[in-house]
Amino acid sequence: MKRISKSPEPPRRLKRYAEKYPRDTWDRFHRRDRQGYKDVKDQLMRDQHGLCAYCEIAICAAEGEEEVDDFRVEHFHPKAGTEKSSHNYHLDWNNMLGVCHGGSQPLVNEALIRYSASKSDRSCDVPKGDRKIARAILNPVEIPPEIRLFCYDASDGTMKVDEALCPKELRKKAKNTVEMLNLNAPRLKRLRHAVIEVLEDQVEKALAAGLAMEDVLDQMAQAFLDPGADGKYPGFFTVIRWFLGDAAEKFLAAKNYRI
Repeated sequence: MKRISKSPEPPRRLKRYAEKYPRDTWDRFHRRDRQGYKDVKDQLMRDQHGLCAYCEIAICAAEGEEEVDDFRVEHFHPKAGTEKSSHNYHLDWNNMLGVCHGGSQPLVNEALIRYSASKSDRSCDVPKGDRKIARAILNPVEIPPEIRLFCYDASDGTMKVDEALCPKELRKKAKNTVEMLNLNAPRLKRLRHAVIEVLEDQVEKALAAGLAMEDVLDQMAQAFLDPGADGKYPGFFTVIRWFLGDAAEKFLAAKNYRI
């Protein structure tokens, strides 16, 4: 999980709708203003550089008529019932994140690697559901960008809290995040391990070509940790950041951690 810097202003149509119907629900907004819903998804996609807010898998768009995007709008604080309270989380832009389907949708593109029939392999907002766990887990919007909170097992892709770097006051929430969002689902571990293997292979080839390790890691940091022309990061940004170590931190610091 990485820091998300949301656009300070909500998409225009959402803002206008919330002003006109401040106690309305997300489902009614979705039905009444399809373009507004699309605008929200598009802005979340841009703000998150094409990554799921929780697991960091690269968002995959549908390619055929029978497919669906592996992307939907998640409300960090449960929205159920809040339309009647003093704060309506249904239409709160700052409460909205873009997430994948967590392995639950068989109609996504790349379903062979993204979908799992096993409920124990579901992640992100699927196990979260409407449970009131917002205070127990990390909010991607509030994660400090200059600190990498997680590390990984190179042998199998297991995600762990980095006890050496994660501030003491965030460790419990970080551990809860991994557990409650099932971010070590077998599907995610396999995908992260595949990324690590690709990175290891690139380093090995560059060293064999005579490049120095420091130069290799610096070049990879620039290649992987800066959004491309389309504004998107490769999947599993924090895995790549962890793998590249000091080279990643040096590169991100030069960018003032605008990630």
